[in-house]
Amino acid sequence: MHCDDKRTLYVLKEEIERTWKELKNSDFEDRDLLNDLNEAILDYFEYKKSLN
Repeated sequence: MHCDDKRTLYVLKEEIERTWKELKNSDFEDRDLLNDLNEAILDYFEYKKSLN
């Protein structure tokens, strides 16, 4: 795996963690954050899958 790929995965993972914390702070009531989390997770796994 190239270092740019590792960096991209790291950034995507950080986005998931940041969105999760925000969603948790909203008591899981913010639907926009829930959609953002879903998109971030999908992006992470799609990118990871494309590397194989």
